[in-house]
Amino acid sequence: METKKETTILSRQAKEKSTLLECFKRVPIIQVACEKSSIARATYYRWLEDDPEFRSAAMEAIAEGESFISDKSEAQLISLIGEKHFGAIKHWLGHRHPAYSAKDKDGRDSKVRIILLHDTED
Repeated sequence: METKKETTILSRQAKEKSTLLECFKRVPIIQVACEKSSIARATYYRWLEDDPEFRSAAMEAIAEGESFISDKSEAQLISLIGEKHFGAIKHWLGHRHPAYSAKDKDGRDSKVRIILLHDTED
């Protein structure tokens, strides 16, 4: 039978875990999410070891957060392309269009390197 103190601690931890998981969904960086939810990183790692259910939920929340950040980043990149930002255009084409890629279809570097030797003797 749990004492009132144990019940209170478990209730508080459940709220803290929930808060941390929500932070991971927005910011999938352990240090930042722990700071935002006022939880020590050591506590987070202890929970990972002690609670398999929390570990699974944390990995899922971090993956969701990474997907969220990737979507935001892609939206910003597309916005920069719309503003005719050359670096963004080059990045998009180099990574998304095979004709502009520096790699061939097998993933090898396809850049041609030319070395010019200059003969100084005339």
